[in-house]
Amino acid sequence: MSHTSWSDAWLDALLSFSHPGRMRRGRRFAEEGLIKKLDIKPGKIDAKVKDGRKMFEVEIHFPPLDDASWEEIVDKLASQAIYSARLLSGEIPPEVMEVFEEANAPLFPSADRLEASCTCPDWEVPCKHIAGVYYYLADQFEKNPFLLFYFRGRSKDDLMDALRHHRTADHPEIQDEAVSLFSDPPLEQQLHHFWEIGPELRGVTFNIAKPTPPLPQFKRLGKPPFTDMDLYSLLEPVYNTITEKTITWAYKKPEEYHD
Repeated sequence: MSHTSWSDAWLDALLSFSHPGRMRRGRRFAEEGLIKKLDIKPGKIDAKVKDGRKMFEVEIHFPPLDDASWEEIVDKLASQAIYSARLLSGEIPPEVMEVFEEANAPLFPSADRLEASCTCPDWEVPCKHIAGVYYYLADQFEKNPFLLFYFRGRSKDDLMDALRHHRTADHPEIQDEAVSLFSDPPLEQQLHHFWEIGPELRGVTFNIAKPTPPLPQFKRLGKPPFTDMDLYSLLEPVYNTITEKTITWAYKKPEEYHD
């Protein structure tokens, strides 16, 4: 599949079996902040939607993935260093969707597995309130894809622990190296030469480069809730300029420095 955003992938899955007109009717409930409660649990979502003076309750059910499927997914994620590293740093790249496809473990809903209901008089699914929750969820999953993973059966902490365990099991030397960091003599035995620059310093290197992807802070934190301004576009040239200046300064030759 082509890499797309989490919100687009979620809505595309729903639109494949939901009436587009009914979906459009619900969009304003998400855009106007009329989703007043959202509770996400493995396999179940509860929400309250305000419509005029009335409040309607929406329930969405989608059976979570079983343990065997999650074990296969973790194995595949851990086997690819780029995925494992980015996940452990708190980021879920859209390419991860392909891992679920390869494991034959549906990350997104289908008509035969998804059930939704609303307390409003409209018996059709989705009613406008359910559709509003669908759109609201799309925005939440875009900001924090770990919520989608939790809905499918694994919390962020569960997934991180599984990846770390897998990594340590495959590379036990990582744990041994971590322990060896504390093999030096106690600090009080080194005070007489603590500030001396030893030969080990020559082995310390730095690699300063542009972050990938650009502006990772925005990718991880999502759209800030305190403004409607497009801060990404506003701050992108500032971050790019700072990055270029920093790299130029870091790699100057000694003779190029000035007092």
